[in-house]
Amino acid sequence: MILGMKLFLRGALVVLALSGWAAAASLDVTEKEAGRDLVLDKGDYLVIHLPANPSTGYDWSYSVSKGEKLRQEGKVVREGRAGAKGTVGAPITELWKFKALRSGSFTVTFSCMRPWEKGVPPVRKVSWDVTIRR
Repeated sequence: MILGMKLFLRGALVVLALSGWAAAASLDVTEKEAGRDLVLDKGDYLVIHLPANPSTGYDWSYSVSKGEKLRQEGKVVREGRAGAKGTVGAPITELWKFKALRSGSFTVTFSCMRPWEKGVPPVRKVSWDVTIRR
């Protein structure tokens, strides 16, 4: 049953792609995949999953090296870990969603730091080289 459904969906995606009606793809990456080269098509989504613990005061922020080739979509989604929902001090995962706007290559960098500590380097920094096609 599952194999049949997979074949059906794969066939449907081929038909949609050939007809020009393909839906935007979504590429999900985590901190463990930092440094990986990412390739998107214009209109695709990039979703970055980062570990966080808001009770420590550390926040993630991002920068894009060249122009406005990505646009953040919506607010950052914070997901609690299983069994820790609502627990003060429990680690969470933040989901940052971006839409690929223009073709080109650039680097997206996330830094984890306390915003009120000026002149202090980030405690963690992760980046990905991104290429947007078409």
